[in-house]
Amino acid sequence: MKVCLKAKYVSEDPAKRLEFCTQMGFEATQESAKSIPSAVERGWPTAAELREHRAPFDAAGVEVIALEPVKEPLKSWVEDSAAGRESYEVFARHLDAAGEAGIPCVTLHPPLDNPQSEDEAARQFELNVRFYEQAAARARAAGTRLATHSPYASPFRPDGRRHLTKPLWGGREFGQLFGAVPDPANGLIYCFGCMHMADGEGLSQMQRFIDRTFFVHVRDVREYPDGSFDEVFPGKGTVGPEAAIRGLWALGYRGPITPEHTPVVMGEGYSGPISTAYAAGWCDALLKELRATEGAHVNGSAAGVPVAAR
Repeated sequence: MKVCLKAKYVSEDPAKRLEFCTQMGFEATQESAKSIPSAVERGWPTAAELREHRAPFDAAGVEVIALEPVKEPLKSWVEDSAAGRESYEVFARHLDAAGEAGIPCVTLHPPLDNPQSEDEAARQFELNVRFYEQAAARARAAGTRLATHSPYASPFRPDGRRHLTKPLWGGREFGQLFGAVPDPANGLIYCFGCMHMADGEGLSQMQRFIDRTFFVHVRDVREYPDGSFDEVFPGKGTVGPEAAIRGLWALGYRGPITPEHTPVVMGEGYSGPISTAYAAGWCDALLKELRATEGAHVNGSAAGVPVAAR
């Protein structure tokens, strides 16, 4: 696993983000097309722009492991109209450019997610499936992959019951999507916080989705009886991020893990350097322990046993 800096965290200036990565020992970063002025003006980046953007990171040994689009999600991606097809093509050009520039995945949220009825939920699912069929095939052809994050809204009402109109995606929704679109380029951002809040706990889906997990968000929250919650540092809430990381490690996941939604500290803004550094240090300490344990197994009695089998 590699500790990865999330897009636009710490600073809007990529040079300052790179400096932070090298100072803190980040091995990877998710970069944003929003950081490239010409891409923002055009609506999408070119492969040449992405290669130029990532060159300083490559030189410093920091892998650009994912790309955030200029704009997403857009409901127009699923519209069967000239404007809708143009909107989809703008997104798809991110896939083309990322693949050509050697960036392993493009991150996104689902185009549709706020149904007001069961019928509308079924229709939204049908349209989302159509989008993912096209986008996954385009990503695979380009040499990259899709990593979808759950919608942000809370799925629960104050009485604790699931609220249809605020569908934070969990195991049920991702399972339905991957069943309908089994393309291997169609994957997810496994967000500990979202999976936990969507399903009541965040661990049971890991084995089910391990082959679809292209990116991981390390997040913890402290939940309250009225359905509200506070963002807290890893290990200080109800999500169990340590158990989740250990579980992913045992399953053989070795991709990026990214601290996100860290609390505001010392008057700095959201995603500031102090908060991010603390969470990244927590992740790094756990990974060092896991690597040392794995090394001991390989050199001792467990040598030759696959990680996923231990």
